[in-house]
Amino acid sequence: MRAGRETVQAGFGERFARNSALGMSGLALFAAIAVVVQGGVFPFLSTTACLAMSYFFRRRARHEEADRRRAIEDERDDVLLARGDRTFRIAASIWMVSLAIALAWPPVREALLAPVLRVPGLLLVGVTVANVAGHATVAARY
Repeated sequence: MRAGRETVQAGFGERFARNSALGMSGLALFAAIAVVVQGGVFPFLSTTACLAMSYFFRRRARHEEADRRRAIEDERDDVLLARGDRTFRIAASIWMVSLAIALAWPPVREALLAPVLRVPGLLLVGVTVANVAGHATVAARY
């Protein structure tokens, strides 16, 4: 404590949202380079697996936090998580509609369909970016 101010450690929800936003940002960058640009099959499968398991990451982290006997969540968390979910849905919708428009335009479609994994990679990047937006919204609201 300094000058009458208390140092408050960030709660579980805030820490998890901040760390997840950073982690998903790295995953999005990895997918953009390794899948979209380079067309790697293994990076595509790895990114897909990480996104599929991302729901369970929060459950696992909550369980570990509870084992340490710390306060896990407070009354704000449900509201903040709902706002993050809404941001995720908006970001994912914008990304998918933009990709659909790009695929409908012939000159862009030819460029997007040339490499085998470019469109699936762009779909994964879109979901990952939407995850980043959701987690960043939750972290910013804390």
